[in-house]
Amino acid sequence: MIIVMGKLRIDAEAIEAVLPAARKVVAATQQEEGCLQYDYSRDISDPEVFHITERWTSREALGAHLKTPHVAEWIGILSGLTMKERHIKLYDTDEGEDL
Repeated sequence: MIIVMGKLRIDAEAIEAVLPAARKVVAATQQEEGCLQYDYSRDISDPEVFHITERWTSREALGAHLKTPHVAEWIGILSGLTMKERHIKLYDTDEGEDL
């Protein structure tokens, strides 16, 4: 399984404008083959921060995702923003275990 974890810090003035596009890319991605989880969530301590959580069945599924029109549109929107912080990491892991 592939896990992608990330953090975006978006300028406060841009957040409300970007939410519809974020909802759109999340909804489209969750329908993709190989997508086990794809979520953005706002940080409860810092409202400028969005956490990214993705789980994919394979690197191939993630690669196909990165070539979709909705991701291209989302990247275009993000590139037009003043982003204070952007950290995204990929982890190759097993299925994990319940705690």
